[in-house]
Amino acid sequence: IISMYEEMGVSKDRVLIKLPATWEGILAAEVLEKEGIQCNLTLIFSFVQAVACAQRGAHLISPFPGRVLDWYKVKEGRAAGVESPDDDEGVILCRKIYNYYKKFGHDTICMPASWRPSRGAGFDLDEIQGLAGSDRMTIPAPLLEKLEENMDALPRVLDPESAMNCDEEVVGDGMLDEKEFRYLLNMDGCGTDKLAEGLRAFIAETDKLEEVIVNKVRSS
Repeated sequence: IISMYEEMGVSKDRVLIKLPATWEGILAAEVLEKEGIQCNLTLIFSFVQAVACAQRGAHLISPFPGRVLDWYKVKEGRAAGVESPDDDEGVILCRKIYNYYKKFGHDTICMPASWRPSRGAGFDLDEIQGLAGSDRMTIPAPLLEKLEENMDALPRVLDPESAMNCDEEVVGDGMLDEKEFRYLLNMDGCGTDKLAEGLRAFIAETDKLEEVIVNKVRSS
């Protein structure tokens, strides 16, 4: 893929390879990053995934606070939202990741995506506001429009200086091995369930794409 882009005059520093944050995906990213190929590790639903990505030098991760909230709502049978974004498990996870990265000097970019209203219908901006100050965010156009229309104050919640004073402790002596990674991921119900769900969705879409390509080749 990189060679194909370079033949078209697109240098590899403009390419971002998207990989699932499984153990194998994280190790693949480590190899690519050492070759100067930047990677986006996606399907982040647990703290251990985020830590392992940073320890192995990933350029960027995409945690999904909304999908984390979905999982906890189903698990705990919550029909209503939480009282505030501070109680939203997805927001809590992303704040924990941000603080850990800043405190221990990881350059990996934390870019949350996939949003839900923490407090329920009518509070669509809750998670975005609760993570104000994140390195980057993936925000769909409808929510960008809501942000533009919203005249409320938008105080910064996350910042590097405050992160240095958080109570996070280094994980895996600074470099998780496979055994510890798999153990900690298995102990995280949300991380395990949502990662597997995301992988199944990726595989299903890949199968569809392959079918389209095969049909086009056969008909040409």
